[in-house]
Amino acid sequence: MQNTIWRWRDAAAVFSGGCLGGAARYGVGLWFHDGTNLLGTTAVNLTGSFLLALITYGLALYVDLPDWLILALGTGFVGAFTTFSTLFVNVVAHAASQPAFVAVMLVVNLVGGLAAAMLGYWVATAWAERYNKW
Repeated sequence: MQNTIWRWRDAAAVFSGGCLGGAARYGVGLWFHDGTNLLGTTAVNLTGSFLLALITYGLALYVDLPDWLILALGTGFVGAFTTFSTLFVNVVAHAASQPAFVAVMLVVNLVGGLAAAMLGYWVATAWAERYNKW
């Protein structure tokens, strides 16, 4: 019975984080609207890549937080906030009319996402080494 309660709690945490992440994503989309939606998508994907690495390596490994909170922040919030599927829908939709812009945005998302994740990992590691814990 207790195992079932834990699963419901974890699912509720992911759901709650996802609601907040989806709302944040919508807000960023309104702020960055450029007609193609590629700038807003790029902004959330780069930010989300950084945050997920920071949460995974920083909070999960160096801070004694409950698992449900890590799930709410990482899987829930960042998972709903980032939109790599939207990126590829936009790439296909605008490739014929703006091929150079779409190619640049695709490279920025893929290479920049990896670089942002590496930066998030580096920041988490540097903070942990400096303070020996968060």
